[in-house]
Amino acid sequence: MKRVSLAFLWHLHQPQYRLREETVCALPWVRLHGVRAYYDMVRVLDEFPEIRVTVNLVPCLLEQIRAYEQGGSDLFLEMGSVPAEELDDSQRAFLFDHFFSSGEARMIGSLPAFAELARRRHQARQIRGTDQAFKEFRAADFRDLQALFDLSWFGFKAREDFPEIRALRGQGRGFTREDIAAMHRIEREILARLIPLYRRAAASGQLEISGSPYAHPILPLLCDTQVAREALPEIPLPPRFRAPEDAEAQVAEGLDRVEREIGIRPRGMWPSEGSLSQEAAAILARHGVVWSASDVQVLAMSERDDAVDPSIPWILPEAPGLDLVFRDHDLSDRVGFTYSGMSAAEAVADFLAALRQRSDGWAQDSGLVLVALDGENPWENYADAGADFLRGLYGALVGNPKVTCRPVGEAIQGCTRRGTVKRLRAGSWIGANFGIWIGGPEKNRAWELLQQTRLDTAPAPGDAAAVPSPGREAAWASLRAAEGSDWFWWLDGQFHSIYRAEFDQIFRGHLRQAYEALGKRAPEILEQPIPVAASPEAEKVPLEVPVWLSPAIDGFERDFFEWEGAIRVEWTALARRSSMERAQRPLEALEFGFSRQGEFLLRLDPSAGSGPEFFKGLGLELIFRAESEPRHLSLAMDDQGNLQQARWWRGLPAGEEAEAFHELSQARVAARKILELAVPSEEVGLVPGRRATFQIRLRRSGEELALEEVDLRVPPADGSGHSWSVS
Repeated sequence: MKRVSLAFLWHLHQPQYRLREETVCALPWVRLHGVRAYYDMVRVLDEFPEIRVTVNLVPCLLEQIRAYEQGGSDLFLEMGSVPAEELDDSQRAFLFDHFFSSGEARMIGSLPAFAELARRRHQARQIRGTDQAFKEFRAADFRDLQALFDLSWFGFKAREDFPEIRALRGQGRGFTREDIAAMHRIEREILARLIPLYRRAAASGQLEISGSPYAHPILPLLCDTQVAREALPEIPLPPRFRAPEDAEAQVAEGLDRVEREIGIRPRGMWPSEGSLSQEAAAILARHGVVWSASDVQVLAMSERDDAVDPSIPWILPEAPGLDLVFRDHDLSDRVGFTYSGMSAAEAVADFLAALRQRSDGWAQDSGLVLVALDGENPWENYADAGADFLRGLYGALVGNPKVTCRPVGEAIQGCTRRGTVKRLRAGSWIGANFGIWIGGPEKNRAWELLQQTRLDTAPAPGDAAAVPSPGREAAWASLRAAEGSDWFWWLDGQFHSIYRAEFDQIFRGHLRQAYEALGKRAPEILEQPIPVAASPEAEKVPLEVPVWLSPAIDGFERDFFEWEGAIRVEWTALARRSSMERAQRPLEALEFGFSRQGEFLLRLDPSAGSGPEFFKGLGLELIFRAESEPRHLSLAMDDQGNLQQARWWRGLPAGEEAEAFHELSQARVAARKILELAVPSEEVGLVPGRRATFQIRLRRSGEELALEEVDLRVPPADGSGHSWSVS
């Protein structure tokens, strides 16, 4: 094995949830990730002084941590503090709906009393329906829920450092007001410790602190939204947005804020979502940034003077003084998504084997491997918040004669060779494009609102002095927050979140405040949600699939973006009109799309109450209706969830009398955590460019549940010419 400089970059990020001058924000994720990943990731390093890594801090995250130190709060914290006996119906419904927002298997499942409440919640919804189900819980249940939700979020270092948290987890149920108050006090103590901990680790040299632009915007799109067409030539775009001066300001303020909080000015910058372009890279160089990073797929799509080689830094003539490094996409995703489903020992062994494999392919004697990923969300899916994996991995690297853990900047300095990027193809770490943040109707609408707000709040020539400086600064602060990437991420339903409406509200709230800071009245359009509820007429429009998909048909979501770009249909749209069928809710949703090879692709997600057990012994029939006669696809699963039989037939009704007309299907099916299906479009009568429908019927123990029909348009054979999925 050759010598490896292993550079971990852990990216810690939350958008600006807090509207300017407000002390209570709608969402709790800064606080909850603070007592989990943000605390764990820095405290665990004390156990491994030889391990040196890079942590990328988003400036508006640091600002919100400071806000909690100064007495700020969030709606969840406020609701969790109300004595259970004093809760009114709206507060009880809020707790019932939102205080199960923890990972089901690893977080809720680690607390038996919490898992029992989750089971009873599902049962209550079956008995009373969604709107009235909260009435099945008593005051003691709500008090336990207030405690257990917060307990599920404490990470492994918080549990080790605070005996009170260990004791409360051991107690299990029967919590008191005093117990809940103690938890909230410890949460605030941890939040107050965070910035000093990172500051101390940076001063010692164990951590290299890098930063992102202030509010985590997609820099290339701020510079020019037209750049999205470099990767996706046919993507529909809003009217051109071009504000490179905003990108400059976001970079400058981001560097200033991190330096103010940590005491060291970052020399490196992870651009939001690994998004780079020629213009964005030049901005970073002008502001003294000496290294930046993206994904190896961006390097592969760029014009270079040599073969793709992520083991060396790269230079870009248009950005003098800036080294570019590109993350190992596969290895980063293994840590982010795959290893959570393996034992810690198996995952560490796989990681070390992958390092050996990479180094064996190098022409030189040594090189760097950049593992860059989200440093907060993965640990919700790991056992014990990732404790065994992180300790096992860091422990295996300590003293390894061939692998040295170095911060990114130091690893770059140790490289003697550079490659040259002749032209950097604009892209991000997700599919090497920007399809997550622009191109859909709702995303484009958000860009239009941002553009209009910016035009309306910019001072006219000669009017700069008309508004006092504090007002102009406040307007920029709100506009800057609205330029963050997260608001665009959640629009158009590419990713599912029950908090999609809240993200939309916060985005429009920032825009409204930009007007208000200047004494202007915000336009009425900012009072209207961007995701518009479909009218009956709109529901008749067939769903069009804009992208090719390429998921592995294995029954697992191996990659968070494996089904990115698929059309998702929620259970509320699938359930037939009877309340009984709506209450059964065996599925959370379905997703569908098409592969470039001409297969129809389907994914079924079981509901929390059903779980993967739902697929065992399941009978599944899909009925496709197009211009020709209907096609039926019948699938039978065995008691282990394996495909037992797959047959298809034309037009005839199901039944034994039609068996002579059945043919063996070429469908590929896997049902484990989710059900995934791929079947040739031709087999089920789907014609490229034509309209069709499909309906699903679920059969078990002699009972059948028919879902609503889904109307779609099959993409043309030469359509969907770009892929937004990441394989």
